[in-house]
Amino acid sequence: MSARASIPPGVKPSKTLATRILVSFAVTLVAFAVTVGFTVAAQKRAAEDSEELTNGFVPVALKLGRLRAVQSTLASIVDGIPDEKSPQSTRDILRTLDGERRLMFEETRAAMQNELRSLGSDETRQLALVLTGELDAAAAEWAGDRELRDRVFAALDDGDRDVINRDLLALGAMEHAADKRLRALADHVDTSMKNLSAAARAREQRAVVELALLAALTLAVGVGVSIHTRRLLGPLERVTQRAKAVARGDLTPQPTERTDDEIGELATAFERMVASVAKAQNRAVANERLAAIGKMAAHVTHEIRNPLSSIGLNIELLEENLAEAGTSGEPLTLLQAITREVQRLEHLSEEYLRVARLPQPRMESEDLAAKVREIVAFAKPEMDRAGLGLELDVEDDIPLVLFDEGQIRQAILNVLRNAREAMTDGGTIRVYVRAEGMSVVVGVDDEGGGIPEDVRSRIFDPFFSTKGEGTGLGLAITRQIVEAHGGSIAVEPREDKGTTFRLLLPIAPARNSGPHSLPPSRASRAL
Repeated sequence: MSARASIPPGVKPSKTLATRILVSFAVTLVAFAVTVGFTVAAQKRAAEDSEELTNGFVPVALKLGRLRAVQSTLASIVDGIPDEKSPQSTRDILRTLDGERRLMFEETRAAMQNELRSLGSDETRQLALVLTGELDAAAAEWAGDRELRDRVFAALDDGDRDVINRDLLALGAMEHAADKRLRALADHVDTSMKNLSAAARAREQRAVVELALLAALTLAVGVGVSIHTRRLLGPLERVTQRAKAVARGDLTPQPTERTDDEIGELATAFERMVASVAKAQNRAVANERLAAIGKMAAHVTHEIRNPLSSIGLNIELLEENLAEAGTSGEPLTLLQAITREVQRLEHLSEEYLRVARLPQPRMESEDLAAKVREIVAFAKPEMDRAGLGLELDVEDDIPLVLFDEGQIRQAILNVLRNAREAMTDGGTIRVYVRAEGMSVVVGVDDEGGGIPEDVRSRIFDPFFSTKGEGTGLGLAITRQIVEAHGGSIAVEPREDKGTTFRLLLPIAPARNSGPHSLPPSRASRAL
C-alpha cells in the first residue's frame, strides 16, 4: 500500500482526538470568557461612573448651589442695608442666613470629603481635595463678616455715617468676594461633572467598539474551531466512504493523509487491512487457478501421455525403417520436426504436472548461502552461452534456513532464467545473499529493460507471460514454493535500469547443538 504516512503498530498517537477537540473547546471557551469578562468590566466601569456622578458630584453640586444661593442673598441684602427702613429686621434676616450658610457649608464640605472621595476614582479623590480647599478659601472670605455686621448695625443705631460707609463697604466686598469664590467653585464642579460625563461616554463608545471587536473575534474563533474540528473529523468520513467502497469490491489500497491521532491510525490500519485482504484475495484467486490448472493438468496429462509415448515410439521405429531403407532428405527432416513437437508437448505436460503435483516442502535446517553458491555455479555455463556475466555476493555468517533443497533450487533457477531472458542485449546478473531481520534474502538483479508497473502487479499470476513462448507458470510456481516455505517474493525496479527479485525466507529456530547453529564464516566472492 502506498501511504504518505503511517503510524507504527503499538505506538499511541502523540495527540488523541479527544484532546484536540477538548483544546479547541477550551480555546472557544477562553475567547468567550474574555468577551464576557470585558463586558462585565465595562458594565462595572459604567456603573462606577454613574454612581460617581449620582452619589458623588450631584449631591456636591446641589449643596453647593444652595450655599451659593444663601451667599448671593446675603450679598444682596448687605448691598441694600443703607436703604433699609427697619435695620433690626434686616439684622435678624442676616443672622438667619449666616446660620443657614454655615450649615450649608458644613454639608457641602462633608459631601466633598465623604461621598465624593469615597465613590470616585483616584483622579476624583484628588479633585475632591482641591474642591475642599477652594470651599475653605471661600469660607475664609466671610470669616469676619459677623463682626463687621455688628459694627455696621451699631453705627446705624448711633447715626455715625463715616463708620457706616467704611464698614459697610468692607462687608460688601467680603460678601461679594465669597460669592465670587463660590461661583468659581460651582463652575469647577460643573466642569468636572461635564468632563466625567464626556469621559464616561467616550469609554462607553470605546467599550462598545471593543466589545464588537471581541464578539467578532469570538465568532471567528468559534468558526475556526468548527472548521478545525470538521477537519479533524474529515478523515473519519473518508474512512467511512472507503469502507463503503471496499464493501462494493474496491480493494485497491489508497494513500492516507498524515494525521497523528486515532483517526489517522484507523485510516492507516484500514488501508493495511484492505491491502492484506486484496493480497489474500489475489492469493486465493491464484490458488484457485493453480488448483484448476492442477486438475486440468492431471486430466490432460493422463489423456495425452500415453498417445504421446506411442507417437514417440512409432516415430523412432519409422526413423529406423527409413534408415534401413536408405531413405534420407525431406522424410527424415519431417520426422525430426515431429519429434521436436512431441518433446515440446511432453515438456509442457511435465510443467503442468509440476503445478498439479507440487508436494509439501520437506524442511531441513540448511546453509542457504552454500546452496545458492551451488545453484549459481550450475547456472553459470548457461549464462556464459548466453553472453551474460554472473556475479555472487554473500555476506558473512548467514543464519541457517529451513527449506526444501529441491524446491528452492527450482525457484532460484526460475528467477535466474527469467533474468537471462530479460537481458537480450547482454550484461551482468548479480546474485546476493544477506540477512535482514528474521529473514535471509536471496536477491537477483538484472540489467534488462525493466518491467512496467502494470505488468509487475501481474507477473506472478498463472499463465501471465510477456514472452511469445512459455506457459507463464515459472514465476507462479516460484511464488508458490516461496510462500509454502513461509517466505515472500517481491519484484522491484532498480534505480538505474533492470529489475530486482527478492526471495525472503525465514531463518531456522536456534538449535542447542552449539557449533552447528550457524554456518562457518565465508568471505563474499564473485563467480
